[in-house]
Amino acid sequence: MYFIDVQGTLIDDINKEPISGAIEFINTLNEKKIPYVVITNNTKKLSSEFFSFLKNLGFNIGETNYIDPFVILKDVAKNKKVAAFGQEDFFDSLKKMGYELDYDKPQSLMVSIKKEYTNEDYSKMIECALKTDDLIGMHETSIYSKDGSRYPGVGAIMSMIKFAVNKEYKVVGKPSFNFYDEARKLIGAKNFNEITIISDDMMGDLVGAKKLGMKAILVLSGKIKDEKEVLPTLKEEEKPEFICKNMSEVLKLFTKGEL
Repeated sequence: MYFIDVQGTLIDDINKEPISGAIEFINTLNEKKIPYVVITNNTKKLSSEFFSFLKNLGFNIGETNYIDPFVILKDVAKNKKVAAFGQEDFFDSLKKMGYELDYDKPQSLMVSIKKEYTNEDYSKMIECALKTDDLIGMHETSIYSKDGSRYPGVGAIMSMIKFAVNKEYKVVGKPSFNFYDEARKLIGAKNFNEITIISDDMMGDLVGAKKLGMKAILVLSGKIKDEKEVLPTLKEEEKPEFICKNMSEVLKLFTKGEL
């Protein structure tokens, strides 16, 4: 059984095209009827829209093989008046889901990803965080990769806000337990140790998954370009079982029966 990340794993961060071996790996799982869930921290398009985007790229996945933060957002963010930070598409999606943007008297602070965050944006986040105790990160990625450059992920930003205002925050998407547990239910696994997760985000995806008992495969086709960037920082129990260049190498291991 597999959890499979999207950005940097199935599709590249620059051209948004399938990475070598990605479509073939999904097709192989389908042919062999091996359970899997595509897990993404998409917070731009509504779930149905991003799912259609992946289908149009050639990924033959069913609706029950997909999950993103919007799928479980209503269970985490129950307040409707939110001070939201992110891209315009994120705001539009929130409005479609019934949320109201309010930066003067927010009931919740909600942070997604954006390449162009400035110190003024971080200042506004802190001001809003001081007005509410309900702090929400749409996911907890360590690094955001865009157009070949790397930026602080939502996890890094939420850690900054936590330190600034001394308040805990909740996480909607990966690597939160609720997100992984919903994906586990979709896949039909009784325990997390039945699952192998594949991702390009060591700190934002795989370390949390390892703590739950999953096996991990790190691919170097996205956020992490060289295993030496992360391996020296990890405890032995946090290290991935496999490190692969891309999904083509993952498929080779699978074909050989090594996974």
